[in-house]
Amino acid sequence: MKKVFITLLSALLIVPAALLAATCVNQSDKTQQKGKKVPDFAKILSMQAQQTSNLPPLTDVDSSIVDIRYITKTGTIETRKIHIFAPSKVKKPMPVVYIPHYEMKSNSLEMREYLKEGWAVVSCHNFSTNNNYNGLLTDDDLVFNNAALYAVRHNPQFDPERIVMVGGSCGGYTSMMLSGLQMGTCAAIALAPPENVYFEFFKYYKSSEKINGASLLKFLIKSGAKLATGTEEEKANALADALMEMPLPFLGITAGMFKLIQENFPDTADYNRWAALSPIGLTESYSSPFLISHCTSDLLVPIDQTTRRFTYAKNSDNMPKGFSTRLPKNFAGILGKALDELLDTTLTHVEAFTPPAVNDSRDIPYNKLKPFNIIVTNDGPVENFSSHNNGFPVGTVSMIPFLKDKISQGLAKTEFLRPGKLELLLNRYAGKSIQLPAHQGIDDTAYGSLIIYQKEIVEELQTYVRNNSMKSLESVANQVIDNDPSLKDTWKTVRKAL
Repeated sequence: MKKVFITLLSALLIVPAALLAATCVNQSDKTQQKGKKVPDFAKILSMQAQQTSNLPPLTDVDSSIVDIRYITKTGTIETRKIHIFAPSKVKKPMPVVYIPHYEMKSNSLEMREYLKEGWAVVSCHNFSTNNNYNGLLTDDDLVFNNAALYAVRHNPQFDPERIVMVGGSCGGYTSMMLSGLQMGTCAAIALAPPENVYFEFFKYYKSSEKINGASLLKFLIKSGAKLATGTEEEKANALADALMEMPLPFLGITAGMFKLIQENFPDTADYNRWAALSPIGLTESYSSPFLISHCTSDLLVPIDQTTRRFTYAKNSDNMPKGFSTRLPKNFAGILGKALDELLDTTLTHVEAFTPPAVNDSRDIPYNKLKPFNIIVTNDGPVENFSSHNNGFPVGTVSMIPFLKDKISQGLAKTEFLRPGKLELLLNRYAGKSIQLPAHQGIDDTAYGSLIIYQKEIVEELQTYVRNNSMKSLESVANQVIDNDPSLKDTWKTVRKAL
């Protein structure tokens, strides 16, 4: 019996995606039968607004699905799909909002706002926790999202000089990674992004599993027989109850989705790899504006990763004793630093604001003179029932003015090339990229091949030269070569291709 309990405990700590999905659906059905509103768990994870009423069907909107081919880390060709929603009565080429990682469906309130502005919306199609996309966040999923962005830039119905990205949670992580790895976007919005993969998915989640594991063990002792012999419905109901009774329920529900990420870091002491695959490792290569929005009460992605300036000294009293949401300062290298501690202070604005009252609305504040904006929502300390916020009713905050500002300016006025970005691009051109490994001899037409990477980099730099000048590009290149003479020959090759 002891062996059975240990096996079940291990399975529950991982929380398989298929079982999680069944649990959430079943729990939603039960709650609906009681006449309560049930939150859309997928929207909680992706930071999309909950649907408050039945929405009418989309009108005057063209919908299409496009295949995206890319090369996985194992060297196989995989095809995933993106879903395009484009207002049919808008002059083409039109601006486009790319939603990284998560799927944005037609019942999204945000999508309705973007379409109303005359912007197309693109996201992945058929995202599911069952397909391990969350667990592949730092490898195959990152390649796919770069491939999707590449396809967006080459779609003739879109204006390649007016592309913006909006992502929440892991979509916020991907939005920040894409912004650091690529040129060609006017701006990025990242809502509650994990900025530090080492802290978030290796240290922090493991710490939460210890707290929740003790609670699950008690549940197993009480309900082990039902889990072993009950019907699927009984198992799902029992697990749903156990998950919601854990000391940190939202962490318990989500932790298992990201277990696979640790397999992308076989040497846990390889701090350079942890940094390279974290937004904090790309602070010298951001070359277009971004806005990060983060709540002080965020339990899923502690705000210390973004900034420590407004973190509450003490979490709520309902948090488990001994459990910390703080980012330790003694982690190796930059892994113990918040994002704003690494960004150029002359380019960065950090501000806290109080969320609007219920039934009120407010535009997100930001500094138009600074390309990097970090806006902190002061909604109190971390609660044990928090997800990305504490769930208390507040008004609405609109990101539309920020996006309109950047889209109206276009790439020529928003993008600026920094030595860190060009150095990153030249290394990728040479096939030396941790984030986007180059493949040769598999399929030179699939994203992930060295040939496509080289083509992409030349195109991005050609656009920069067209909007600025070759003199400007060469000035940055000289700084890169002075810093790393080994890139001189690569630059000569790229310069010739331009």
